[in-house]
Amino acid sequence: MELGAFELGFYYYVAARARQWQVLFCGGQRKIMLDEEEHFKELLFERLRYYGERSKEQDFWLVIEPKFLDKFPNITKRLRRPAVALVSTNGPWITFMKLRLDRVLSESYEAVSLEEALASNPTDIEFEKPENWVAPYPKYEFGWWEPFLPPGSVKPKV
Repeated sequence: MELGAFELGFYYYVAARARQWQVLFCGGQRKIMLDEEEHFKELLFERLRYYGERSKEQDFWLVIEPKFLDKFPNITKRLRRPAVALVSTNGPWITFMKLRLDRVLSESYEAVSLEEALASNPTDIEFEKPENWVAPYPKYEFGWWEPFLPPGSVKPKV
């Protein structure tokens, strides 16, 4: 059986789509998400524990200064840089996180590879220590987010 141009084109379209990743993210200003959002750390560590107990493969990562944000001019003009994005292939969980976090924007797109979706621009991270910490719990330690960085990513410099 010989395929016509239409059938052959459709076959290549389906094959190309099968190789793409549906990526969802919620992103915000880096200082807010990593230094001020009080429950963000607990939500991520709880999700990691949950996955570990069920032997599930991690499907979420933190991308510091993500390259893919340039594809979203409507988001980048509203989002102050430097930014961080919580990236996942799990849509319901990203929706849950978007509702739980303050001052974040969310979107989805298709990436050719997971590596493309997790690519970041090199950056330094510095947060000023507050002079008078009044919360009843200790301030988060710098670098708490490192377990959530993509595998093989370069740790940002302090």
